[in-house]
Amino acid sequence: MSYYYRGYRRGRYWGAYHVSKRRHLTNLFGGIDQDIERAFFALSSSELEALFMVYGRQYGKSAEAYARRTYPQWKSGAVKLSGQTAERLLELLPPRLSKEQRYELIRKLRKHYLKRTNEYVATPPETWRQRVIPAVEKVIRASRDFKLPQELYEKATWLTDGDTQAVHRILHSIEEEEARQRTAYLDAEFKRIEVFVANIKTTDSASHTISIPQGDIHVTIQKEKTTLLQSIFGSRGTTMSGNSHELVSREELQKALVLQQSRGNLLKLTLDDLSENQKIELREKILEEQIGLDVSQAKADQRFHNSTRDMASTIQAVRSLEQSSKSDYEVRSTFETASGNTDITVKKNNNTVIIVIAIVVGIILFLLLSK
Repeated sequence: MSYYYRGYRRGRYWGAYHVSKRRHLTNLFGGIDQDIERAFFALSSSELEALFMVYGRQYGKSAEAYARRTYPQWKSGAVKLSGQTAERLLELLPPRLSKEQRYELIRKLRKHYLKRTNEYVATPPETWRQRVIPAVEKVIRASRDFKLPQELYEKATWLTDGDTQAVHRILHSIEEEEARQRTAYLDAEFKRIEVFVANIKTTDSASHTISIPQGDIHVTIQKEKTTLLQSIFGSRGTTMSGNSHELVSREELQKALVLQQSRGNLLKLTLDDLSENQKIELREKILEEQIGLDVSQAKADQRFHNSTRDMASTIQAVRSLEQSSKSDYEVRSTFETASGNTDITVKKNNNTVIIVIAIVVGIILFLLLSK
């Protein structure tokens, strides 16, 4: 009985060890071990036979015999792949998969480790470029310097081959290309914010978030401080009619169009570095990525035009509210733009004006009485 209990306890701990090792492997490889497991069960009989032979040469005949014997139970789910077996498959199977399958494995692995970063910037709308562009470049630079952890290369040596590095270059160029697409309208977008704030003096707060594949840049728009006289009597900003195109000048739109015309250049330069064999083997994936970039650009264009229209409508709505009501009001608006989101809050509080007037009157009376 004691011997049985000790054996049971050893078996339980050994099983827990393998479960823990498999969990660690899944975390380490971002879940691609599960994709490889599915690919393992989808192999044809000839492919499976070839893999078992390589498995035996690499890990010994007893390991091969166990794998052959246990394969039906693995496939049915009656027995779970141990961490050790999954790690061995991570090393042996990917080189025998198609280039498209490996491409997706590397994409998933890169996404797991390439953590999106955040930058926070505060700037007046007129001088945004001096502060925002360096923040955007900083976020993109983190992607350029990206490398997988060394432990992955030790456990999966196929990650060091030329084909894998070619996929990394393609994915990196796509990330930068999409960032370029989303930021093509930045000049026009910040000009819109500037015009909005200039037209609506009751703008309480404005912010813009630039979302690119590498991370987010959170921009707080610093308003010009309102003078005492402006608080009492108000001020007249730049006038704008109901035409939404007046939010963005022709020159700003032209800049964005010029940037759009250069899209795809980064991906093209990367493809020029690939061998002819790599281009042929990855042509379907490359075509998918190019189509994806075109779709992304079309969506960005549409978001820009929609948000320009909606911002102009909001300006007109606030003006109408100002003319038709003397009561306090608050208008919160979020605009989905080409590069991310613009959030603007317009607020009027008559109590503030009354308090300011009372303070001014008090100061005047104090000065008169003190003479």
